[in-house]
Amino acid sequence: MPPEVLYFTYLVVMAAGLVCFLQAWRHRLDTPLHKRWGITGTALSLTGIVVVLVGAWLWGWRVEERLPDVVVFHRQIAYLGTALLLLTAITGALRMPLHKKLYIVFLPVY
Repeated sequence: MPPEVLYFTYLVVMAAGLVCFLQAWRHRLDTPLHKRWGITGTALSLTGIVVVLVGAWLWGWRVEERLPDVVVFHRQIAYLGTALLLLTAITGALRMPLHKKLYIVFLPVY
C-alpha cells in the first residue's frame, strides 16, 4: 500500500477521533451522550494506533524519516497523547474527579 494512502487514512481516523472527543467535551453535562462520544473517540484512536503499530511490525510499513529530530519529537508527543487518552478513558470509566480536569491537557496534546 502506498505510504500516501496510509498517511491520509490514519489522519482521517485520528481526526474522526478528535471530532468525537470535542463532541464529548461539548456534551460533558449530558452523561449518556458524553460517554457515547468519548467511547467512540477512544475506540477510533486506539484502533488507528494499533493498526499503525501492527502495520509497522508485521507488514513492514515504513515511513521515510526525512528529519530524524522531528520524528523523535513526534513520537514523544504521540506517546504522551496515547498515555493521556488512556488516563482520560480510565478516570472517566471509574468516575474519578480527575477526569473532569484532564481535557485541559489531553485535547491540546491530541
